[in-house]
Amino acid sequence: MKKLVLLFLAFSFTSILIAQEKVIIRIEKPTKSDYSEFLKNGYDIAAYKPREALDLVVTIEDFENLLDKGYEVKIIQTEQQLKENLIVGKDLAGYRTYNDLLTDLQQIEATNPGICKLYDIGDSRGKEYLNGGNSNYINYNHEIWALKVSDNVNIEEDEPYVYYMGEHHAREPISLEVNMYILNYLLSNYGTNPDVTDWINNTQIWFMPLVNPNGHKIVTDEDDLWWRKNIRDNNENGQLDFGSSPDGVDPNRNYGWHWGGTGSSGDVYSETYRGPSAFSEPCIQAMKNMIDTYHFVTGITYHSYSELVLFPYGYDNGVTAPDHDALEELAIEMAVTIPAAGGGHYTPQESWQLYPASGTTDDYSYGERGIFSYTIELGTVFIPPANEILGICQDNLQAALILLDRVNQSTLTGIIRDASTNQPIVAEVYIDGIDNTGEYRESYKSDVDFGRYYRLLIDGNYSVTYSAYGYIPQTFNSVNINSSGQTILDVYLAQAQTVTVTGTVTDFDTGLPIENVTIEVLNTPLPPATTNQDGEYTIENIMEGTYTFRIYATDYATIMQQLSVSVSSTIFDFQLQESFAWSFESGTFEPEWSFGGVVPWFITTENPYDGAYCSQSGVISHNQSSEMEVTIELTSGGDISFARKVSSESGWDFLQFYIDGIKQDEWAGEVAWGEITYPVTIGEHTFKWVYDKDGNTSHGSDCGWIDYIIFPPYAGPPEIDINPMNFEVTLNIDDIATEQLAISNLGDQGLNYNISKQYITNKS
Repeated sequence: MKKLVLLFLAFSFTSILIAQEKVIIRIEKPTKSDYSEFLKNGYDIAAYKPREALDLVVTIEDFENLLDKGYEVKIIQTEQQLKENLIVGKDLAGYRTYNDLLTDLQQIEATNPGICKLYDIGDSRGKEYLNGGNSNYINYNHEIWALKVSDNVNIEEDEPYVYYMGEHHAREPISLEVNMYILNYLLSNYGTNPDVTDWINNTQIWFMPLVNPNGHKIVTDEDDLWWRKNIRDNNENGQLDFGSSPDGVDPNRNYGWHWGGTGSSGDVYSETYRGPSAFSEPCIQAMKNMIDTYHFVTGITYHSYSELVLFPYGYDNGVTAPDHDALEELAIEMAVTIPAAGGGHYTPQESWQLYPASGTTDDYSYGERGIFSYTIELGTVFIPPANEILGICQDNLQAALILLDRVNQSTLTGIIRDASTNQPIVAEVYIDGIDNTGEYRESYKSDVDFGRYYRLLIDGNYSVTYSAYGYIPQTFNSVNINSSGQTILDVYLAQAQTVTVTGTVTDFDTGLPIENVTIEVLNTPLPPATTNQDGEYTIENIMEGTYTFRIYATDYATIMQQLSVSVSSTIFDFQLQESFAWSFESGTFEPEWSFGGVVPWFITTENPYDGAYCSQSGVISHNQSSEMEVTIELTSGGDISFARKVSSESGWDFLQFYIDGIKQDEWAGEVAWGEITYPVTIGEHTFKWVYDKDGNTSHGSDCGWIDYIIFPPYAGPPEIDINPMNFEVTLNIDDIATEQLAISNLGDQGLNYNISKQYITNKS
């Protein structure tokens, strides 16, 4: 009997182990709602091609549950197959371990000292823990390594920079191997292949083949073949927990550009957990330092899998980069050289078209620095069989070389110098028709060391403006860009003359001076000025030029004005109007408001930000929205500010704010009351607030609130004089009375009116 019990227990334990074993399953021809449903429910998404296939990493138990629910799914890869694919050790022509990689990099530096230099650019999370005294992480004592390839390798030359990164995600070791193959190809052909020799002699090429060394060890040691993240100790128990644990941060959701947005998770158990803050992880701090320090022009970060060439942006649905056309052109050029397993070639597309993901390498590199950064999703599985490594590397070589050579054609470049001193200066390079399109990107600037700039463009003619604080801007029209080579345009900016600006700030209605008004000259190093008791201010040492002045004070509406400062124009007076917040305290909406969506917003006394009332989005269901908007004629530029609060499903149901149809921001999850401010120009504008729900699931109060809206000065409703306001006349039978009613429009806008009449009949 005891033997039977032991046998039964052993059988039960084996069944549990099998049920928890993971596999990759595939759903053919998935819909967007299929993808959304699995992502929202915390499934580990391995790959997704809209309308083609959705691959999930699940346990056998989850697979069986999906079958029971009626899903048509099939297993495409098992854990045993992964183990068979993962031949570890370079002597076996398999995947490199961390030690293999470090040995290779050190050997490469020793063999090629004139063109290679190896740098330790940061510690891993495991090394930080070990250095902090926790011996549980002794096997994760890893550094982050970067290898520079260039002639005169110890000198920072006036040359373009290019990077190749690998293995942000631990279960994608093929990305490391592609990095190393490209590196070894360049080194073995230097001095014999004229193209390779020219690239190394005239480019600063950086390889960061292993961004996530701690996670890589987990996979190559086969402790957990499905591990994706790093090893941050999220539950703070002082040890690394394998399996379905709370440990680890997704490195490719930890970058600072739109960190915390769509496609990332705040749940530590999620495979896309973004970390407690942007750049919280040491490996991503190391990547940030590289991106911010050097003047990179292009770059590739390799991942697996899906056979894609992705380009910015990716942080939300439908977001388009200002350089979209040039980014797409290069993506296509690279993609057509990479053969796909089923025929054809890799697919080029904007990152969000795969699925939105915020906090990624490419978005930060491009959004912050203007780098043409791409993600190439390698192959059709996370860990291809070891005997396929070489073929995948060879297939991807040409695309890497195309990116390396991109700066040598259809590129505007040059050096920006001070016309008097001939010293390089950091200046903005603004291209009309590009930099004023698409979603926001930081302005593109020349580098600090050489004043060098690179703008990758599609062929055509452009208007280019060069500007820097303290200098007179220069604009060049009809600058021709073509694929025959670079267009070189060196620019010498003349210094503007220094002047002192003064003025007085008064109350618009009373004409009295206002004390403690702040005057800022935006986008300059000048400190803000403050008015004295007579409303007077002084700004010294301001260079001639055109600037945006921001003027604000407590209880007054902020204004912004663009003004040209010169020797003959140095006195600027301002008038501020008292701010009247739209705080819904009348209990009804002003007539200017209009509503859209399925259900309108309404006024409520529930938890207002200011006073007794606030506005709340309507009660809606899935795939519905509630909209509230107002159109106002602003008589001055300035800031619109308002308080907002949200209680919704994080990452899916959003309170959104639009100005003139362009989304400014959105919020989801549990967001407490807070004031938000956005600049807006003079003229008519439409301001819209939308609460928008996706296809399923509700959370919290499932709504948004708005209160205490302050607009810049605006043209209010016309002043009306009615005389008399009302009157009463008693008539006998057959009497006729004539009364005169006068309505005068004292404002500067048109007036619509109606007259209300009431008759009371004496039936007695």
